[in-house]
Parts: sequence; structure tokens; C-alpha cells
Amino acid sequence: ELLFCLLGGHGISYELNLSAADRLWERGLFRTARRLPKRSIQAELRKAQFEPRRSNGDLRRYRFPVRKAELLFAAQLWLEGIGSLAAEISAISCEFKRRDFLCSCPGIGPKSASWLLRNCGYARELAVLDIHVVRAMQACGRIDKADLVRDYEIVETEYLSWCRDYEADPARFDLIVWDFSRSRG
Repeated sequence: ELLFCLLGGHGISYELNLSAADRLWERGLFRTARRLPKRSIQAELRKAQFEPRRSNGDLRRYRFPVRKAELLFAAQLWLEGIGSLAAEISAISCEFKRRDFLCSCPGIGPKSASWLLRNCGYARELAVLDIHVVRAMQACGRIDKADLVRDYEIVETEYLSWCRDYEADPARFDLIVWDFSRSRG
């Protein structure tokens, strides 16, 4: 799940993310004790081997292979330093403190940390804020402009308030918003 979250965002589609995560997992990234060298990660990301296929049938390369390889390599080192990620997360009782801990991993910010924690069942009240959710909140008059890097917690507070207004589970609600936004193009 950490690998999937590290590969997501920045215009990477869910399908491309999943394909790249599967390939790197097969190569042993985050799965074996042997560290995968940065140049090997980069080489894998540069290969045209990922779904979804282009309209002409060609497989895709992963975007930003140099930067992403650097982050994935640094995340490997971080994981080596902490030992069991599940044990570390389980030892922290507060969802927000769990997120703060995960944000110490290179390449992980509040969105990715919240996403990982929710996907693994370690959080229920954290928002996974992306452009789809922000646009929906703006369209409904819940927020004006927002810079998620700077204003994540402010937007998250308003998002959770929006969920409470509709008695909606935050995880299910943002999944509905995300899915609806994707279907509208």
C-alpha cells in the first residue's frame, strides 16, 4: 500500500499507478530485504510496460521516472530504519499522529498518508483531499480557493464538516466524489 501511495498523484491515473506498483512489487521493491538500487527503479519506470495502453495499443512509461525513483529509493531507506511499518502505525493511537508519522517518509504528504491509513484500516476520520474533492467543495460553496500544501488541515476540517452535515462516512464520501468526478471527465 505504501508503494501504491508513493506512485500516485501528480496526474498519474489509477490504472497506471496500479500497473507500476504491481511491476515494482514483482521486482522486490518494499517486499524483500534486498534494497532495489535507484538506477534499477528508474530503469523500470522508464520502460514502456505499463497499462493502460495508449489508443494505438502501445504500453506506457511512468511519468517523472528520475524523481520518482529518488523518492522510492529514499522510502526504502526510511522503511529499513523503522522496521515494521504496521507495528509502528499500530503503536500510535491517534489517527492524526499516525499521519504525522507517515509524513516523515520521503514522498509522503498528508494526502498520501491519509490514503494509506484509510486503505489499511488505521483511520476513518482523515480526509484524502485531491483536486476532485477540492473542486466539488468549491462547486458546493464549502470553500473558496485552497492550496492543499499550505491549507490541507483547513480544507480537511471543512470537508469533515461537510460529511457530518450529510451524515456521510468521510472515506465513502470522497470515494463517491472521486468516482463521480472521474466519470464526468
